[in-house]
Amino acid sequence: MQSFIGFRRRFSLQLVLVGFLSAASPGYAQQRPAVTVADEVAVTATRIPQKLSESNQHATVITREEIAASGQQTLVDLLQMRGAVEITNSGGLGQPSAVSIRGAESRHTLVLVDGLRLSSVTAGTTAFENIPLNQIERIEIVPGPLSSVYGSDAIGGVIQIFTRGNTEELSAKIGAGSYRTAEISARLSRRINDTEFNISVGSLESIGFDATKQKMPFAQHNPDADGYRNKNFSGRLARHFGEAHEVGFTAFQSEGTTHWDAGLATDDVNQQTLSAFSAYSRNQLTSIWSSLLRAGTTQDKSVTVGAFPGYFKTDQHQLTWQNNFQFQSGTIVGGLDYRSERVGSDTFFKQNSRAVSSAFTSYSGAFGNHGIQGSARHDDSSQFGAHNTGSIGYGYRFAPELRVRATAGTAYRAPSFNDLYFPDQPPFFFSNPNVRPERSRSREIGIDVNIAAQNFSITAFENSITDLITIVTDPLTFVSTTQNLSQARITGLEFAYHGDLWGWYLRARATLQEPRDETTGFLLRRRAKEYGSMAANRRIGSLNIGAELTGSSARFDSTTEAANARMNGYGLLNLSLGYALSRQWSINARWNNVTNREYELVQFYNTPRSNLFAWLAYRSQ
Repeated sequence: MQSFIGFRRRFSLQLVLVGFLSAASPGYAQQRPAVTVADEVAVTATRIPQKLSESNQHATVITREEIAASGQQTLVDLLQMRGAVEITNSGGLGQPSAVSIRGAESRHTLVLVDGLRLSSVTAGTTAFENIPLNQIERIEIVPGPLSSVYGSDAIGGVIQIFTRGNTEELSAKIGAGSYRTAEISARLSRRINDTEFNISVGSLESIGFDATKQKMPFAQHNPDADGYRNKNFSGRLARHFGEAHEVGFTAFQSEGTTHWDAGLATDDVNQQTLSAFSAYSRNQLTSIWSSLLRAGTTQDKSVTVGAFPGYFKTDQHQLTWQNNFQFQSGTIVGGLDYRSERVGSDTFFKQNSRAVSSAFTSYSGAFGNHGIQGSARHDDSSQFGAHNTGSIGYGYRFAPELRVRATAGTAYRAPSFNDLYFPDQPPFFFSNPNVRPERSRSREIGIDVNIAAQNFSITAFENSITDLITIVTDPLTFVSTTQNLSQARITGLEFAYHGDLWGWYLRARATLQEPRDETTGFLLRRRAKEYGSMAANRRIGSLNIGAELTGSSARFDSTTEAANARMNGYGLLNLSLGYALSRQWSINARWNNVTNREYELVQFYNTPRSNLFAWLAYRSQ
């Protein structure tokens, strides 16, 4: 069954890089602070740099300093703690993981790596579990409809991941913790005259714990530890021609192996490779006209052995030409996108390729206290024809400390190849090549208040999604088919705060929402009505201390709110401690789930109990 294969992706690995640690030469540097309060600049919401304080969408930026100081092991845990999203995970490190933004489906989150889409066009999702944190320079999370900027999939929002940049440094990290977890990574970045380069390598290994519970249905439980191994690298090479022109190449690859449970009779393993490669030319053609030309390719390949063997590969070839025209009153963006998708598999698909040609434009500007944003996009799919999407945003600053903002837009998601063509399995499953794209209309309004280093925001949002794709099972014949059946309406409030208070840096996020299937009135599967996080950090001399609290209300692992599918709410307490041994070296520790709470993110799957991780880090500046 490809439902297992599509979600079970993991990799091979070996520990490397100890030589980097011993080769680390002393240099002038200071241990980076754990947190920052600056007005960050992000590019994801509009494709151009924009201060978060001027954006009409409440975006979140997670910096390299925050990633390093967090000590988190997984991307989804970091996103839950910092990015105000809901997460799922099926049993620990390397197990299938997903992210939901503002109550939308996980497939409604578009993930970009260095501007390129990275996903499986069969499963329709991105393998968050196999994107290693040590390769990430920064993360930008933008909730809301962004199909008018990026096309299909951006119904709930966009998460853009930037791999390590060209800041000159030599850095390394080695750590160990519970479940016999070991991590090691290193990075070298230099600039020689007009040429910049960096390379970052790493590995992570854990014996893990039993991914499934004894009551797992269909006799899938296997009472063994389900381990994970990963090795990864990224690199960047850039050549500058004066201040106006730059050409470069980026590379990212992650490989790994995950053991998972499909029963007592087999040793079930999934190996996966994620990769993203691009070449680009960035040019300042005139005083007002800048251009970006980027060609790239991404791949998601998985090989599964055991009870459900299979091979699936997604190749996405992508081309973007973006032009920015900077005027005194604002910036106009216009460009073209092209993407081809191809499936390779040992499973027969009636169709295994498609292409999308797109044209997009946007405007961002300010007139006194008024801020205006608008975007429009035309996508022409070889499979589904034309789709037009748009958005508009407005903000007004009543005072330097007070701003209101509003945004409305449309979005869509094209069905995955599994939705359309997954091979028929008579008499119980039949594919449906007539499934239509999912469509949404959403709007939000918010207020931002900034007073004496205290920053507050409240956002009210609504997202109406039609033609939701659902697997429908006949209760009499038990025959299942993929259909456009459901309609969903998600309403809610987001609260955010960050600031300095009595020497502490404090951060809090909370979401109150009603994510419901309008056809049945039930909560959407695995979505909570309340979730959020809080964190506090303080530096005392060479010591940095921190505490985090994250949690969620109850959810249902069914579409009917069945009592036996209820997953209780939970709250997790995490503590961290760091000490600067010198201006380059630091030693750190993290204690997750301090109270040893037992909880579920996916029904019948275990989650980590109380665990520790400690690491030694070097950074030359």
